[in-house]
Amino acid sequence: MLLEVTELTKRFGGLIAVNAVSFAVAEREVVSIVGPNGAGKTTLFNVITGLLRPEAGDVRFDGRSTLGVAPHRLATMGMGRTFQNIRLFAHLNALENVMIARTARTRAGVLDALLWRDRAERARTVEQAEALLDWVGVGANRFRMPSELPYGDQRRVEIARALALEPRLLILDEPTAGMVAREAHGVIDLIGRLRDGGMTLLLIEHNMNVVMAASDRIVVINFGERIAEGPPAEIRADPRVIEAYLGVEE
Repeated sequence: MLLEVTELTKRFGGLIAVNAVSFAVAEREVVSIVGPNGAGKTTLFNVITGLLRPEAGDVRFDGRSTLGVAPHRLATMGMGRTFQNIRLFAHLNALENVMIARTARTRAGVLDALLWRDRAERARTVEQAEALLDWVGVGANRFRMPSELPYGDQRRVEIARALALEPRLLILDEPTAGMVAREAHGVIDLIGRLRDGGMTLLLIEHNMNVVMAASDRIVVINFGERIAEGPPAEIRADPRVIEAYLGVEE
């Protein structure tokens, strides 16, 4: 397994946000984490990606425990992610946002990349960043600032930036949030192309049409606990999942 999460628990004071959650992700697999609002999904992602430290449990990436490893170190190890709230650099255009991420895979540091001290390295970085923006479908807007881009294109730039890290595992936190149906279908296609290219993906997503179309396996959590896991058809019919989303009559 590329990613193994074992009995992961995270508390905030007296609130248990994630309670002994376990699951694994195999290479070339697309796994979705779903659940009602407040179920603990983003907290779970933040523990996996090193932004939060758990009270108990373990996260292993490619066989190595990642507890205590800083997020930027996890990025160089091959774990890339996007965020629920888009976090593009507002003062950099789309191309520069992707170029910054490429510094994790080049000899240049961030300052060198910004100042373009190494012309050959800069040329390679520009070429690779432009190719990624073309691949996600926003190459024509590479010189635009994030504020000038439609919301869906901002999401695509963020995905391109994550891909610039050359991740083995790409973690997407609500990639279709705020998108209209046409934009969401474009993300489904993008996820499919990533999987066809050998990418392993872990995502949180509220759009169940996206989840059912894109996932090999789905993990459902509610009140911080895993309540179901399986392929899309099985999850769709699971009474525990239906109850978690729709409730039951007294």
